[in-house]
Amino acid sequence: MQNRIEDRALAADLTAIYANQHVRVLGIVSRTLRPEDRAAYVDDLAQDVWLMAWQYLLRGNTIDSPSGLLAVLARRRVYAHYRSARVRREQVVEAAALERVCAELAAVA
Repeated sequence: MQNRIEDRALAADLTAIYANQHVRVLGIVSRTLRPEDRAAYVDDLAQDVWLMAWQYLLRGNTIDSPSGLLAVLARRRVYAHYRSARVRREQVVEAAALERVCAELAAVA
């Protein structure tokens, strides 16, 4: 029962923060993304920021400066997005290179 009350209090805290900071989070994510990626990723990455904030609260932390914490979380989420995109892109390039080498070897054999 105590956990439910605590969770409700955390949810109320995050709801209040969301009401005041949602537009700011969208702006930070939008400015941090590349212009060509804004239309596709702003809403998804901003939603991830709110999930990260919720998880932060559930770990027992308090949010003393919502604007500062959310700015850090927003930038970190965008940077993580581009790191994972680079890894996916490198894997695709490596697969294409492997197929090309195999085709060249097959042509020689």
